[in-house]
Amino acid sequence: MSKNKGKPVDHRAIPTIRKPKSNDTAKVGVTRSTTTAMKGSPQWQGASALQGAVGTWNTEADNIEATAKSIHELRAQLSVLVASLAGHRRDWSAALKQVLAQAEHLAQGSADQLSALGLDVVSHGGVASGPVAAPSGLLSAMGKAAGEATFTWTRAVKGQGFLVQHATDIANQATYSTLIACTKTKYTIKGAQSSTVVHFRVAAIDPRSETGASPWSDWVAGTVR
Repeated sequence: MSKNKGKPVDHRAIPTIRKPKSNDTAKVGVTRSTTTAMKGSPQWQGASALQGAVGTWNTEADNIEATAKSIHELRAQLSVLVASLAGHRRDWSAALKQVLAQAEHLAQGSADQLSALGLDVVSHGGVASGPVAAPSGLLSAMGKAAGEATFTWTRAVKGQGFLVQHATDIANQATYSTLIACTKTKYTIKGAQSSTVVHFRVAAIDPRSETGASPWSDWVAGTVR
């Protein structure tokens, strides 16, 4: 009785590819190398279904390669355009300065002529013409010491002064403080009861206004340390 010395056939084998394929370059590379190996196999010539599947696989590899190349080229173009845009923005700002300088020379200090040109007007004091808006960006924070609460806001115009007011109950005017003048964009309430909530608002001083100030900001609540 003869013995079969050939390698036993495993009819349970399942195909897979263990080569790296986590990025586009690897995907294209494994497609090319595996296709080459398949075409060198004795089974290739009669495997029409496999040939069709491999053909589709290679087409998608070609698409990945071509698209990735286009993206690389477009990113390079985008980098150039971004740099160009930054240059145009600088040039625009420089051109704007020239426009304002020429308009100032033409108007010779006339606010009416500047307004007719569609431009805003700044007075000698650095305060924009027209009504002053309520201060913005009002924020609250606990103070550094017990009994303190701190409030900050944004200054719209250099040198602008403010009026501030605080209250424990905005529905009860009897709890409102007197108006307090302030030159900074920060005010700290001191001597309040710890852990209580105080409300705060601010207005910009505006000598041209009938009230002498801009509209009030919205009330902002803060907790006392």
